[in-house]
Amino acid sequence: MAWNIKISHGKNRYGYIRGEIDSFSWYALVHKEEVDYGINPYDLEEGKGRISRLCIYKDIPMSAYTKRLIYANYRRKWEVFNSSYEAMIKELVEYLDRIYSIKLVK
Repeated sequence: MAWNIKISHGKNRYGYIRGEIDSFSWYALVHKEEVDYGINPYDLEEGKGRISRLCIYKDIPMSAYTKRLIYANYRRKWEVFNSSYEAMIKELVEYLDRIYSIKLVK
């Protein structure tokens, strides 16, 4: 399945990136180079990867507050990983790894 991935422009700095994937929101910390504690884009395991922080969530407005449902949360290791959304998580990780590994050559 192809997921509709969008990156929010204008508020991304210091490697922090925000966006949407279908009806979900996400934010990530993407490094220029691979780090030992990043998400491996091939198997989603902790190891070599550019992404050391990833959260995929939905905010549900309630009458007096907003409830945040977390579907995936990686902070140098997986704290939440909803396996029902593994394909979506994998596609987002691969996408971020791919677009931020492109180097311009003059």
